[in-house]
Amino acid sequence: MDIKFDLVRIGSARENYSSEKILKQNVDLLRNNIRDLLKDEKCSHKNNCDHMTMIIPAKGFNIKILLRDITDFHIRKLIRENFPNSIYNGKSDTISDYATNRVFR
Repeated sequence: MDIKFDLVRIGSARENYSSEKILKQNVDLLRNNIRDLLKDEKCSHKNNCDHMTMIIPAKGFNIKILLRDITDFHIRKLIRENFPNSIYNGKSDTISDYATNRVFR
């Protein structure tokens, strides 16, 4: 299964270069873990592809996943079971407000 990732940053980029580097590594790590989990799964769509939004927080280093963008319920369940601490529980208005922010410097 192929996953397309969109990134949304809440707030602006951090001034500390090492913090930005840690965030980028965390994004890559979560992205690779999700791809490894879903590589043998079949999506209900005919093109076997789904989209997922990853959220970079304004504070902290924990990257979150927006589950409402995932259209296949089986994939949602797998993500929820395997990454329970990475599920975004905030307001959806926040995501739309910051959708045009620059992700990394």
